[in-house]
Amino acid sequence: MGSNDAPPAHCPSWVVPTSTALLGIGVLFGDATYILMTRRALATKTYGMPLLALALNVSWELVYAFYVSEMILEKLGFAFWLLLDIGLIYTTVRFGPEAWRLTNPWVGRNIGWLFALMTAVGCVGHYAFAAWWMSEPHRGSGDKTGKFWAGQDGYDATEVAFWSAAVCQLAGSAGSLAMLITRGHSGGTSYLIWLCRALGTLVGLVIANVFLWWFWPEAHGFVFTPFAIFLWGTSLVCDILYPFVLWQVRRSEILLPDGTLEMSSSGQTASAAPRNHEKKTQ
Repeated sequence: MGSNDAPPAHCPSWVVPTSTALLGIGVLFGDATYILMTRRALATKTYGMPLLALALNVSWELVYAFYVSEMILEKLGFAFWLLLDIGLIYTTVRFGPEAWRLTNPWVGRNIGWLFALMTAVGCVGHYAFAAWWMSEPHRGSGDKTGKFWAGQDGYDATEVAFWSAAVCQLAGSAGSLAMLITRGHSGGTSYLIWLCRALGTLVGLVIANVFLWWFWPEAHGFVFTPFAIFLWGTSLVCDILYPFVLWQVRRSEILLPDGTLEMSSSGQTASAAPRNHEKKTQ
């Protein structure tokens, strides 16, 4: 976002292109996450992205693809994300009933309808926030001179995208950690998926905006406001904790003959777990 911005004279000419490139790197990590998560979900027969996070992401991508973004490259990026969402949605609906069978069968039976409802509500929320933000110039943190949207000065698409994306990312990072803990197995996830997801957050959400703040602080002070630090800081903390929890879970999970994984039972012997793990990692 913000590809049309015109920074003040004290900013180097390469600031906006470089921030766009950093955002693009974050997008590529996101693409890799979606692809790897779909493949892992099909292999382990369970979905990999928390339901709330998936609904928020899909609704965010829809609103920003059709309303906020302007440049063709931005629109193509959102369109490709939506295409990759198909695999995530399919595995959620396909394997959701079994994933919820022991905890809440009603959720499992109705997971497709619940996802559709949550996505619709997410679209309304994302659109309401973006429309309010873009309803008048100079909304947000600092001086928005040079921030262009729809050909008008003073409208900051970078900041509105930051706030909405940060909420989505927090739901994804915290939800993924919580789902891993409650499931007790690594179905739908892996170390590589975690790495791509964490780097996508770090580069696309944090580094890209901190870079803009460093060279253009008048318009990008929002990245270090208390609420912003809470959003991306909590996301990063969850991402840092995730591989340690994943390591602990993988030590004890059980690989079943059909490729699915389940939490180890209290009656499993200490010698059985390593054999399952060896088979799983071959």
